[in-house]
Amino acid sequence: MKKLFLITIINILWFSASFAQSYSVGYRSQTFRDVDRSNRSVRTIIYYPATSAGSNRPIANGSFPVIVLGHGFVMGSDAYQNFYNELVPQGYIVVFVNTEGSIFANHDAFSKDMAFMVNAMQNENNVSGSIFQGKINDKTALLGHSMGGGAATVAASMVSVATLVTFAPAQLRINTLTPATQVTAPSIVFSGSGDGVTPPAQEHLPIYNNLGAACKYFISILGGAHCYYANSNFNCDFGENFSSGNIQISRNEQQAITFQFLNSWLAYTLKSDLSALQTFLSDLDSSTAIEPQNDCSSTAIASKIVIFPNPASQNLSIQLSDSHQFAKIELYNEQGHLMLSSQKNQVNIAQLKRGQYFAKIHLKNHSVIKKQVLIQ
Repeated sequence: MKKLFLITIINILWFSASFAQSYSVGYRSQTFRDVDRSNRSVRTIIYYPATSAGSNRPIANGSFPVIVLGHGFVMGSDAYQNFYNELVPQGYIVVFVNTEGSIFANHDAFSKDMAFMVNAMQNENNVSGSIFQGKINDKTALLGHSMGGGAATVAASMVSVATLVTFAPAQLRINTLTPATQVTAPSIVFSGSGDGVTPPAQEHLPIYNNLGAACKYFISILGGAHCYYANSNFNCDFGENFSSGNIQISRNEQQAITFQFLNSWLAYTLKSDLSALQTFLSDLDSSTAIEPQNDCSSTAIASKIVIFPNPASQNLSIQLSDSHQFAKIELYNEQGHLMLSSQKNQVNIAQLKRGQYFAKIHLKNHSVIKKQVLIQ
């Protein structure tokens, strides 16, 4: 088993490297003003494909997609150097939103800062004298880790983006689940099964289950941690040392697994590379390092699944076509909490409180969410 896992990691590292191009990493600090919020200062550090590595170097020739990245609680830009070094050489501009870094972080302001930067960078493409003039294409992604994952989710409900990708997203001090229902961009939620800082069942899954996207994936990294998506950071690691007790892989292994899927997903959503989508889906099916949920192909399948009666009071039945193999049903309340799970297609629900529930139907190779299950 250990040998198999080592071979898997080697293949992941090779795959990650295969996406790399020859761009150097340039960077610059830049402050933007949001006139709609009393000229609020939005500080950023922008990492971009450059002619040579370093501060304020000329940008490389080409037109590049933008990635707006949100940080975790009291975490700085240095913690995410692995993201810049991985993504910028492939031809992405990565905008690190460098606000709300204190212990008194304003989650609402941070979410709006991220949404603002999506449009601000698109506008930068037309600003005379900007180094990014004529260098930005029309595709933008929102990415975020922990607090930044929750903020990216809220931001994605405010602006149009090509994709939303979060890593161990945290529910914020503002309502995070309702905005999640308004997110329509194709989405991925990365989760570590050993995460004790933002436990998946309480944090990641409720956000994922509430996402309104017709195409979304949940990727649980087996034995993965909360902080390992980023580089070593005292504040994050200190908290994890006291809360996460089931971490079974190294930081390097978790990052290799993460970038295996992130690289192909971004190549598809931001560069329209259909072969990258096939690679992503193939890896999703074959990887032994993850436990995925695929809710992307569910639109056609959902029409072939019937849950009745609706509303129901005592029993719920699931009927589906012969071509699909039923695995189990899970019922979640409106807050995204799992209330019932059964491997039978006839379920007694008499013990559940009256209200609306999400029914998640697991098939052999897919899962489908039905949002209109009512209990009388």
